[in-house]
Parts: sequence; C-alpha cells; structure tokens
Amino acid sequence: MNYIEKYRYYILFFIFIVAVLVWLPIIVYGQNIGLKTWFFDVGQGDAIFLNFADGNQVLIDGGPDGKILQKLGKAMPFYDRDIDLIILTHPHKDHVFGIVEILKRYKVGKIVLSKINFDSAVYKEFMDIVKLKNIPLKYLGDGDIINVGNFAEFDFLNPELVEGLGDKNFSGDNESFGAKGQNLNDSSLVMKFIFGNNSILFTGDVGVDIENTILLQGYNVKSDILKVGHHGSKYSSSEEFLKSVSPKYAVIQVGAKNKYGHPTEQTLGRLAKIGAKILRNDLDGDIIFISDGKELYKTKD
Repeated sequence: MNYIEKYRYYILFFIFIVAVLVWLPIIVYGQNIGLKTWFFDVGQGDAIFLNFADGNQVLIDGGPDGKILQKLGKAMPFYDRDIDLIILTHPHKDHVFGIVEILKRYKVGKIVLSKINFDSAVYKEFMDIVKLKNIPLKYLGDGDIINVGNFAEFDFLNPELVEGLGDKNFSGDNESFGAKGQNLNDSSLVMKFIFGNNSILFTGDVGVDIENTILLQGYNVKSDILKVGHHGSKYSSSEEFLKSVSPKYAVIQVGAKNKYGHPTEQTLGRLAKIGAKILRNDLDGDIIFISDGKELYKTKD
C-alpha cells in the first residue's frame, strides 16, 4: 500500500472541508443574503450600515455618540477594521459624532458628503481627522450617482449643487427647529439606493420643502423602505411625498423619550394612512433587512 492509498480518506476529507469553507459563504451570502442592512439603535440620531456579500461596506451617518462602535462590533467580523464608504448626510451632531469615533479606529476608503461649511466643534474634529488621515472626500448632490460593486447604486436627489454652496456657513450645534437648523437639515443628502429590484430611500433630515422640490423634479422616489425624514418630525413626510414613495416599511430612527417629541402623531398618522409598516428604533431596537436583489425581508439577526 503506497502513501496515497494509505491516507486517501484523510486527503479526501481535507479536500471536502476546504470545498465547504470556500463555497458555503458563496452559497449562503452570495445567493441568499446579497445585502444585509442595519438601521442601528443609537438613540436620537441616524446610523445605517450596509454589508454586501461581495465585501463592500457602506455606513450612512454615525449617530450622536460612540454607540456606533458597539453596533459595528456586532455587525462586522472582529478582524475587519475597514469601511469602504461613509456617507454623511449632513453635519449635525446626531449624524456626525459617531463617525468621528469611527475615523479614529477604522480605515475608511472614501467619504461622501454635501458641500457646506458648518462651524461646530464636532464637525471641525471630523474634518481635521479626515485631513490628517488623507481620506478622499467627494462632494455630491442632486443628479449624482455612485456605484457600489456591480449590482448597487446610490442616486442622489438633494441637495442642488450650485456655485458657491461651499461658502454657505452654518454655526453651532443647535438641533432646534429654527430657521438656521432647518436650513442645515435641508442640505441633507437624499439618496435612492437601488439593489437589484429592491430600493431604500434615505432622506436625512430634510423637510417638506425639499420633499416637494424632489417631486417637482420628477424623480422616481418609490421605494421598498423609507428612512423617515428628520426622526419623524411633523415638518417632514408630507402626505403627497409619502404617497409617492409608497414604502412597504417606514423606518424611524429615534431615541426613546427624546426631548423633541419624535416621532410626532401627525407623521405617524400620515404613515399609517399609506399602509406602511412602521418600525422604530426606540421600540424595536436594531432594525435589520436582508435582500438577494429580488426579495427583501425583515429579520431579527
């Protein structure tokens, strides 16, 4: 009996194990879970993470504090310290603070944001770290498109990119509903994310004026999931806009017992009227969806 015959069962078993390790992730993640999307429960703020089967990862906003680090620790393998793309919808603290913490600990491939100046300590720290680490910045807005891998894209619907927009200044960390705060909210990146036959509309904190502008521009906003604007504020999510989006799911990123009274009864009523299934971080915790590009499902893990 030669060496190969003596150990052939061990060799065949080894080959079988290698084949399983190679093909199982492709079968499970490539076919059944092409995309997993987390709407993280980070309190009163936005933080969404998209993890693609091909390895691409996208983070949209980072929430108001360091909770995002714990959330990513559960959503990503412990050894993975790279995020391909971060999208900052606008620089209010409840969207950017967590990104600052991420930049200190993760390698980030590129950051997309709207071109405005905002005078706040948190946003200044964000920009300082970006410059220190030489992270590429891309300023995008209405009409722009970015692709993620071969099967997904973000279509940007707001803000309008005009000459001199980068010279527009806002100041302070005030999250109030005053004119200054609302103008900054209306500078939010609004994006329709498309993955095969599935879609998600991300609206940042824009109000009804921007919603109306988007509709007047003729954009197709119909989507499977709506990230409800401005945490369910009554100044967002007009009836006409919601009818046009016609989402199956409406996700409200909101903190429990927040001082703003979000989500408001007016917004909840309008969402109920269009028949959307309402999901809220304050009641449901982390909200997770999986998609194979054909069907989209809500899951608990």
